[in-house]
Amino acid sequence: MKIDRYAMKESLSDVAVGIIIALPVSYILLNVCNFLEVTLLTTSIIQTTVFTLIAIIRKYIVRITFKKGELDGNT
Repeated sequence: MKIDRYAMKESLSDVAVGIIIALPVSYILLNVCNFLEVTLLTTSIIQTTVFTLIAIIRKYIVRITFKKGELDGNT
């Protein structure tokens, strides 16, 4: 099996950006939920919703960025 280096670069970039975003977002969300004294279930639902929305936006931006690189010949 041959590895597509460009696809691997895109995947690793997406994961790296995700990790950088996730830590502060998680910390902020947990502190807000703790301050508001919401239940664990509510906290989980809030985190899942926020992380899903962020992931969709993040993935879209990363894909568009790499697609532009493909069109410019930077593969």
